[in-house]
Amino acid sequence: LRMSMGSMECSEENVLQVLEMARTEWPDMFGVSERARQIGITGDVQLMSVDGPFVTLRLTGRFWHRRATVMACVAGMIGQVIPEVADVTLEEADQLSDLDQEIDPGTGQVIFEADRRSPDFNGDRATMEYAGLNPDNRGPFGQTPFG
Repeated sequence: LRMSMGSMECSEENVLQVLEMARTEWPDMFGVSERARQIGITGDVQLMSVDGPFVTLRLTGRFWHRRATVMACVAGMIGQVIPEVADVTLEEADQLSDLDQEIDPGTGQVIFEADRRSPDFNGDRATMEYAGLNPDNRGPFGQTPFG
C-alpha cells in the first residue's frame, strides 16, 4: 500500500474507511476518476455487513478488470489494514462473474450472454487476452493497480 495506516480494529466504520482507501489508491479500477468514467468504468464496492471478523461486500457497476481481481485487491487491502478480519466475501457469488447469463430452464443452455466489464475502449484487453497475457496485471491505462 502506498498509503499506510496502522492496524485497525474490525468495525463497519473502519471497513468503510479501507474501502475509501481502495478507491483512492486505485481510482482507475473504480469509477471514481474522470478518465475511468469516460471509458465506461462505473464499478464500485459497497459494504453490506460486518459480523465479527467476517466482512460481506457487494460489487456493482462495470469494471475494466475482472471482478475476481477487483475482489482480491479489495479483500487483500482489508486484510492488510484490519488483520483480525477472517474472511471477506460477496453477498452473492455471481457478483464475481464477468458475464451476465440467461439460462433456458428446460435445456440448461445459455440463451443470452452480456459482458459485465466496461468496454475495451482501445482493444488492449482483447489483444492481451489473445496473446495469453493477463490484462489485469497492467490495467486500462498502462499501469498496474498493484503499486
